[in-house]
Amino acid sequence: MASQHTPSFAGQFLKNYRNAHHQTQEQLAAELNVEPRTLRAYENGERQLNNINELRRIADVLGIEPELLGVAASIYVPKTPEEIEETIKRVWFLLREERIDEARNVINRLLQHLQMQITSEDPTLLRSLAHAYHAKAHVTSLTSKAKDAGNAISYYGKMEEIARLINDQTSLNIALTYQGDMYRRMGDIEKAIIYLEVARDTTPQADTAARGNAAQLLARASLRKNDMYAFERAMAESEELAAMIDPNTSSTQGHFNLGTVYEEYGRSYAELGQMHKALEYLARAEAHLPPTKLWILLLKTARALAFVKGGELREGIQLATEAAIESRATSNQRYLDRVYLVDRYLDDIQKMRKPLQEVLYGENSIDI
Repeated sequence: MASQHTPSFAGQFLKNYRNAHHQTQEQLAAELNVEPRTLRAYENGERQLNNINELRRIADVLGIEPELLGVAASIYVPKTPEEIEETIKRVWFLLREERIDEARNVINRLLQHLQMQITSEDPTLLRSLAHAYHAKAHVTSLTSKAKDAGNAISYYGKMEEIARLINDQTSLNIALTYQGDMYRRMGDIEKAIIYLEVARDTTPQADTAARGNAAQLLARASLRKNDMYAFERAMAESEELAAMIDPNTSSTQGHFNLGTVYEEYGRSYAELGQMHKALEYLARAEAHLPPTKLWILLLKTARALAFVKGGELREGIQLATEAAIESRATSNQRYLDRVYLVDRYLDDIQKMRKPLQEVLYGENSIDI
């Protein structure tokens, strides 16, 4: 009887995987599209998980090699466009939950397979490949420091090439927009604005979400250039377009909506030292953004900057510390870079205090 309740190799793997990722059986079952009772039976050995096709499907969902589930490697079975899009959808889900390492595994495995599969200029498959490069580029941008943001540009560049080949203006807009934003992160504001303006001016048939996202990121670059007129104009356009879209079916995978526009306003006014205005917009952003781990962390970093630049150092430092811990734990280097902005500002404050401290305490007592 005991042998009947010994889990299969794959059943034991799923239990270990779930525990390692701190998931309930209900959560993992939902991701695998099986009933919780089915997963429970796999894990406790009441039901053996040994169907080859099911094991390969699970491997694809988790972004792991089939060998980890006890399945020998074999010739790759091409995916349909629907299967490709379903896998990409999972990547974006994992990113919203700040499960970045898992998302990276899934998209890397998918792209490895697609590069073998797509050998013709089938527009449907190429469009899905462009979507895959979009996800890969975003994962790369999240895990790269600002100085290394160019790592993501190559993937956005591949997305751009495909978009031009199949005349997909929405994908082209997104690819150009994010190349511009990566150059902004690296500090090349002039080049950033060139890409962002090209995205705006050469893709009139891009969908509303893509055009709104481009306007928002153009506003971000304009603020770095200290062009407040261009900033306000682009933000007004992005806010207007955001009110017209359904974030749940957006080409930007939910990364552009009224919530992100309000967060952009809030973070921008935080950088300008206008704390009360910043916090007002961040409260609006919170009301419009879904309560996923990604957006909660984003708002925390923005509020930390607002408080610190507004002189509320204790509360700002507390939020910044929490955000830094969470960003490191989830491999979110992009948000961690935003916490570094808070730290650099605090360092500037300390430097400004030095002359006063020297007078009050003497050179040897500056750090009292």
